[in-house]
Amino acid sequence: MTLQNANILMTVFGSKQTEHQLSIMLVEDCDSERCLLASLMAAMGHHSVDFSNAADAIEYLKTHQVDLVITDWMMPNMSGIEFCKIVKHSLNSPYIILLTGNSENTHIVEGINSGADDYLAKPFNSAVLKARVHAGQRIIEMQQQLALKNKALNQLLVKEQQYLSVVKQDLALAAQLQQALLPNNSQLNQQWQVTCEFKPAHDLAGDIFQCFNIDDQHIGFYLLDVSGHGTAASMQSFTLAQNLANNQEAWQALDVCRLANTLNSEFDDPQNSGRFATMVIGIANTLTGRVELVNAGHPAPIVISPQHAYFADENELNIAPQLPLGIRNNYQYSSSQLSLSQHEHLLLYSDGIYECRHPKHGFFGQERLLKIINNARELTPNSLLHHLSHSSDLWQQQQAQDDISLMLISSQSLVTSGAAHF
Repeated sequence: MTLQNANILMTVFGSKQTEHQLSIMLVEDCDSERCLLASLMAAMGHHSVDFSNAADAIEYLKTHQVDLVITDWMMPNMSGIEFCKIVKHSLNSPYIILLTGNSENTHIVEGINSGADDYLAKPFNSAVLKARVHAGQRIIEMQQQLALKNKALNQLLVKEQQYLSVVKQDLALAAQLQQALLPNNSQLNQQWQVTCEFKPAHDLAGDIFQCFNIDDQHIGFYLLDVSGHGTAASMQSFTLAQNLANNQEAWQALDVCRLANTLNSEFDDPQNSGRFATMVIGIANTLTGRVELVNAGHPAPIVISPQHAYFADENELNIAPQLPLGIRNNYQYSSSQLSLSQHEHLLLYSDGIYECRHPKHGFFGQERLLKIINNARELTPNSLLHHLSHSSDLWQQQQAQDDISLMLISSQSLVTSGAAHF
């Protein structure tokens, strides 16, 4: 909220109700009573305009605004009851006191139902009339105060809507930028291929991933998942991704541990909100199929071969998860190795794909994820990722609960000669 908006609210909501001169209309066919009413209103400090018939009063109201009307019931041509009904149908209708010579309950009910706000029986006592006018004035001033407050709130609402419109545009541009930072489904060295699927839970995601050629023989890749959702998580992931750009010297040195250690040491949580990030980062030799990985608290990658799919922390591959980024800044990461054979795939994914919940059956789960992959492993990379994403959507009933990131790295051709090295 801006200072200007705050001042508007303080001015309106903090102001005291103060009595002021009312604009009063008197409608009375009796000249003497009309003159008496005008004198009483003047004595109270109010300005009044008087009419001897309702028709002229209605014409006046078409071009003038008054605060309060005092009208007689019994008048020629148009009664006070008919006059009340017409006036109350107009916009910003005034407060009406109806003067009646009959104080029976049925007449009072009829008068109030016609639109009158108050009534006074004739012959009236001047002190009582003044009290009724004062009561009406309090209601009128409260309505005016309410109108001012509504006007101020509407002004604030317009400003907030304008602000939200700008924020929405900024979020859309940021989402486009985030999408642009993700890898395109494309060919890599030695006909290797990367295929991706990305579904943020909100406008911006805490997930970010990339895969690129380092040199003619190596590719680098990572999938990073910052805790939380929305703008704060996405800004954190943007910052971390800058330190993983493909021009970093550690990529050229093929030092995946240095990349992870540097990222962890520079992880910043300025609000001390307990934010952290999980990550799988690796370098693959596209000639030999050897892959060196660092897993910083991230779900284990899945290796998909023509025969079966399995988690890459099984089969004695010694790929155990380590601390997430941001937990301990002096933590030193170590790497593990695996080998991809020809036509095998390495699937990296965020926990959003398996931690989604069904209202009745609970978590989707990693075992279900692996089972679906095994049943669909003969699909093309694009079709497989679409199938996984669709299965997760069905499980969470189309209500996105977390960001979903899938990156499938596929080995196409390998050198079988022992001359090739990492």
